[in-house]
Amino acid sequence: MCGLEKGFRPLSQDVEEGICQVMAHKWLEAELAAGSRNSNAASSSSSSYGGVKKGPRSQYERKLGEFFKHQIESDASPVYGDGFRAGRLAVNKYGLPKTLEHIQMTGRFPV
Repeated sequence: MCGLEKGFRPLSQDVEEGICQVMAHKWLEAELAAGSRNSNAASSSSSSYGGVKKGPRSQYERKLGEFFKHQIESDASPVYGDGFRAGRLAVNKYGLPKTLEHIQMTGRFPV
């Protein structure tokens, strides 16, 4: 497992994939929020960050982002779906840094 090199113990699939899904969901939320903040006419000049052009999101991009968020939220699988929901509860309750620390120490989500 790639986490071993970074001081993490082996994780169960639901914890490993769940926290990955939480991060993907958070990224989608941030991208959608950034795209909507930049959607006014005054921000027609897009900025660049890390080589990726940022700026207003097209309707297609917003819909695609919302679709992926919904897919993560409604996944019925024990590994990805239940893992995401458990991870999201932990992150909402304890914050991301504390949740990651707890995972590193115990290999499980905090409850």
